[in-house]
Amino acid sequence: NNELLLFRKNDNFKRLNKSAIRLSIPQIPEDLFMDGLEKLLSLDSKWCKNDDGYSLYIRPFVYASEDGVKASSAKEFTFIIITSPSTKYYSGEINLLVEENYARASKGGVGFAKAAGNYAASFYPTRQANLRGFQQVVWTDAVDHKYIEECGTMNIWFRIRDKLITPSLSDSILDGITRKSIITLAKDMGIIVEEKKILMSELIEAYRLNDLKEVFGSGTAVAISPISSITFRDQKMNFKSSNDNFSYVLKQKLQKIQKGEDKDIHSWITKIS
Repeated sequence: NNELLLFRKNDNFKRLNKSAIRLSIPQIPEDLFMDGLEKLLSLDSKWCKNDDGYSLYIRPFVYASEDGVKASSAKEFTFIIITSPSTKYYSGEINLLVEENYARASKGGVGFAKAAGNYAASFYPTRQANLRGFQQVVWTDAVDHKYIEECGTMNIWFRIRDKLITPSLSDSILDGITRKSIITLAKDMGIIVEEKKILMSELIEAYRLNDLKEVFGSGTAVAISPISSITFRDQKMNFKSSNDNFSYVLKQKLQKIQKGEDKDIHSWITKIS
């Protein structure tokens, strides 16, 4: 209806400040965040295309802007929100390589926060995977490399038989807003959801028994993206896409709510005037 709809702004605001606390950055006042965001979106509304498959990506961020070079927290920071027209993040197949040498984040670190260092830590191993023909990596725990944590810049999901399983949150796993939404929508639809520590060996066994039906990733930019394959050492696990996959059904439901085509029973949507 040519209306600009914003998805889960309060949850994104809270996560920004949760990250700020861990990084020794002052929390952003809620009125400053919300007023600035809505004013910016009213100015940038024409960048949000009405065509299918498009959205307006919004990125709030904070950086230290105090004069000087030192290895300590600053006394002055700058808060900015940028927007960018966006389409599909991954347009083709997503083939993953399980990473067993490098880690995205470690226990006690900042893996749960929206910190630039988390992305920086991923660049080199991801590039090495790209050179071997993989689009992304599956991150395992930093200690034993036995437990699944994330998938590239996404939370990761596994359908084992008719149960939807995702790694339980820790200080090395990002609490994604899309992740929260999927858990809620899946439960609304009667899908059994389990958050737990997932061993790589458990997935290998489930695949051998033909119980591992599908894998997908989730995130703000990617929404929900089906995974085509996962390669662990010399074993490749392939997954088929179909219209009865959990990933397809959940993505349709999520995007209909985001577009205002479905009833928003959880009060996730804000209309921007």
